Amino acid sequence: GRIFASASYRRDASSRFHPDHRWGNFWSVGAAWIMSRESWFNAPVFNMLKIKASVGSQGNDNIGDYLYTDMYNVTNDGNDGIAISFARKGNPLITWETNTNINVGVEFGLWRDRLTGSVDLFNRITEDMLFSVPVPPSLGYSSYIDNIGDMHNAGLEFNLTGDIFRTKNFTWTARVS
Repeated sequence: GRIFASASYRRDASSRFHPDHRWGNFWSVGAAWIMSRESWFNAPVFNMLKIKASVGSQGNDNIGDYLYTDMYNVTNDGNDGIAISFARKGNPLITWETNTNINVGVEFGLWRDRLTGSVDLFNRITEDMLFSVPVPPSLGYSSYIDNIGDMHNAGLEFNLTGDIFRTKNFTWTARVS
């Protein structure tokens, strides 16, 4: 009841990618330690103090179907013939966009949970972003999908909840995030 750990691994496939690039490997690990449950912990103001950390990755395949192959329109040309026109340029090299998240934080409860909260530092790295690349219309199509660019987000999140007024039959609580 003091130390918690978790780990996961998954291997996903998506038919939205060419068979040579269909599979992605995603994982996570996390741990938490509730320090306030240790026998040596002696801070009466805290009824709960937890330190936590995690890192993991997940994939994104949120694009249309069959974007890895060229597509054509087959229509009637108006004279009992068939016309074939270019509809979309495919890219057989597209693959999973990967997001890696790193989180470190603390959760606490003070004065019999009259004040509770959490503070978390996060770092999110997106690699091989799926992006619709515009091209000149003279090519016969307006764009194609490619894995281009990486992005980095980092920051601090906090939540505080405090009971301003607490009785047996009524509690007035305020929250700040």
